[in-house]
Amino acid sequence: MARSNAKGATFFSEGTQNQRILANFWGTGSTFTMDDLRNDLDIASPAARLLELKEAGFNVKASAISSGAVGRPEMEYSIPRRSNFNKLWKVI
Repeated sequence: MARSNAKGATFFSEGTQNQRILANFWGTGSTFTMDDLRNDLDIASPAARLLELKEAGFNVKASAISSGAVGRPEMEYSIPRRSNFNKLWKVI
């Protein structure tokens, strides 16, 4: 079987939701919200995918966005390139 050159395919199978998140946001400096994942990447349960990425050793960072609305603030996420590679190798 040929190896894929798709970004993130070393850690997750190509075409999976986790690989698509990595391909679009890992190490790019871009930020995203849960709505971005739902609408742009068609991911039904983005919180579960982000938890899986965290458990795999990826450094998923979150920060609150001040929208002025009452209630829980919306979160903005990023996935910097640096990660815990010792944990990543345990997944593979």
